[in-house]
Amino acid sequence: MTETNKINFTRKEIEGLSLPQKQQERYYDTKSRGLFLLVTANGFKTFYVRRKVKGKSELYMLGRFPELSVEQARAKAGGFHAAITDGKNVAEARRAERAELTLGELFNEYLERHLKKSRKTWKVLEDNFERYFGPWKNHRLSVITRADVERIHKDIGRTRGKYAANRAVDLIRATYNKGIRWQLHKGDNPAVGISEFTEQPRERVLQASEVERFFGAVDTEPDPHFKDFIKLCLLTGQRKSNVLAMRWADIDFKGRTWTIPGEKMKNNQSLTLALSDAELDLLKARRKKPPGDWVFPGDGRTGHYVEPKRAWARLLRRAKIEDLHIHDLRRSLASFMANTGADVSMIRSALNHKDIKTTLNVYVRTARTAELSAREKAHELMKELAKASETDEVETARGKARN
Repeated sequence: MTETNKINFTRKEIEGLSLPQKQQERYYDTKSRGLFLLVTANGFKTFYVRRKVKGKSELYMLGRFPELSVEQARAKAGGFHAAITDGKNVAEARRAERAELTLGELFNEYLERHLKKSRKTWKVLEDNFERYFGPWKNHRLSVITRADVERIHKDIGRTRGKYAANRAVDLIRATYNKGIRWQLHKGDNPAVGISEFTEQPRERVLQASEVERFFGAVDTEPDPHFKDFIKLCLLTGQRKSNVLAMRWADIDFKGRTWTIPGEKMKNNQSLTLALSDAELDLLKARRKKPPGDWVFPGDGRTGHYVEPKRAWARLLRRAKIEDLHIHDLRRSLASFMANTGADVSMIRSALNHKDIKTTLNVYVRTARTAELSAREKAHELMKELAKASETDEVETARGKARN
């Protein structure tokens, strides 16, 4: 440092500084310890303060002139020195803050290191993260508070429903948990302790009174892809994702089977489904169309048909049916099977439930018609027995009278 670059900082003095011949030049303030101005060849002027801390030189940027005035720069430099005296190294704290991951960066780690390896629904979770937490992607992990998560949980519950709100909180909680386990985040998990909404298990099935209207709407559907897709969803009882991704290579027309690979199944177990005449006829009709890998080809990045939300809503309007989801067709098949006397093991096998409790929940909720029919038959039997008993008593009384 020379005497020529040691000056009394004033606005007029700084504005009068000529641009350096080399890349940059430093000018030191005569009134504030460690405060200097870095002037670059392209005209930028930035205040810094420097001080040794435990034998190490610490450099801290204060701000750019003229947005930051000389008085403000001196005040911030004084605050820097006061913090050092109190044992707080603000330069080190800023470095730690800059090194801290953002929520978006942590989720990308979670996505690559865990979700893509273990969850078939990773793309859905990625989309949900973008939908619910997109505005937070650039937030540092430590600035997101429990109050923030509480607020977004409440907002999603109001706009998208309780189930969506709970799944959103589950997602951000799992993301933080992995970050803590992988030592990528040293703070707390702001999603821990959030009281989630009470969820009621969905019981909606296609009712007997709706069947005629439903099939009438399907039969008059103008889109052949959607029409066949909905029919197979109901007839096979398989998840819509599996029906959408059905490949011709998985269909054995001679053996009359459809094999869904384990990697496509929710429980990782492959399923070989025997195909009915109706299902085979539908598939044979589709096979006559231009060949390809997919039973339901599409133009998107997946190569196959994607979930037709608008077409589904249009079909329900024509059928005059409300609050029915495509996934409810799977439960509806279980309902019809139960009502025709199929036992739990048969339904479990048809729907490929890994947990028997899942099948029992469906079975208990949907076997009401069969139960009612059985009770009505018992009622008829009781009546017949009662009539037979009355007839026997009358005949006995007549015989005694004749005698």
